[in-house]
Amino acid sequence: MPGKKFRFSLQKVLELRRHEVKRARLALADAQRDLERKQEQLEEARQSLADRQRDPEKKTGVRPQDLRKKEAFRERARRQVAEAETAVEDARQRVDEARSDFQEARQKKKAFEELRDKEKAMFDLEQEKAEIAFFDEQAVSRHARDDDSSLMGDL
Repeated sequence: MPGKKFRFSLQKVLELRRHEVKRARLALADAQRDLERKQEQLEEARQSLADRQRDPEKKTGVRPQDLRKKEAFRERARRQVAEAETAVEDARQRVDEARSDFQEARQKKKAFEELRDKEKAMFDLEQEKAEIAFFDEQAVSRHARDDDSSLMGDL
């Protein structure tokens, strides 16, 4: 009886596609972690700015250089907030790109899996036909032997 094993002709490509999905999934996770870190840094920068803006400026006996120093600290805090906002936006963009790459990799892998499934279904159908033909041949041979033995018995 035929017992040939199924072998997908593009198995190496399918394995490559699976590897690309795994790599894209890891890249997406890294991008998401980076975004979370950037968001935390933005919150810290905003909190620092809020703390600097709460400092009372109108105290009696405050020297002008102290006021300039506090304003410089506030300006630095505003710059840090702006830089952190830009970093968060850049990180969001990287997450979007990584998500898109991941989805594209999944679609490519899925296409090859569907192709493999179709090839497997065709293989199974051919195997079934070969099996039926084998059993038919066996039945014909047995019938022919039985006919030959009955003819021999008649002589």
